[in-house]
Amino acid sequence: MRAALVPVACSLIAGLRAPVEADAGAVARLMLAAYAGSVDDEGEDEADALVEVRKTFGGDHGTFDAHSSKLVARADGLLHATLITRWQGRPFVAFAMTAPAARRAGLARACLIAAVQDLRDQGEGEIRLVVTLDNLPARTLYESLGFVVQD
Repeated sequence: MRAALVPVACSLIAGLRAPVEADAGAVARLMLAAYAGSVDDEGEDEADALVEVRKTFGGDHGTFDAHSSKLVARADGLLHATLITRWQGRPFVAFAMTAPAARRAGLARACLIAAVQDLRDQGEGEIRLVVTLDNLPARTLYESLGFVVQD
């Protein structure tokens, strides 16, 4: 899917910030919890998730854009992460994950909008992502933000 980077209003979310390398373990645990039992669950364990997060931070899925990536961290832990890379020279949502207890609270929307704003400020005009077609909640969110299926 892809979307033009257009201004979208969103309220500020407490705990919204860019990830740092020290967040890798928490992001891996979030990834495991977020994908467990979903159409994207491939039976990974925490070690597998940590490898994937480190690969993302290290540039295996395109250059990691730590500034545009966003997460929501609160006293009770990491609730959401949107990880942005530059795949084939373009902004790409490598991963977006929400803790099960925090779903439908607007965190994914807020993080993606904040990432889009940062990318617009850098002069970017479009962002892309890949989503499992059967992941209806994710597709609904992305479509509500202007993403369209790319031919």
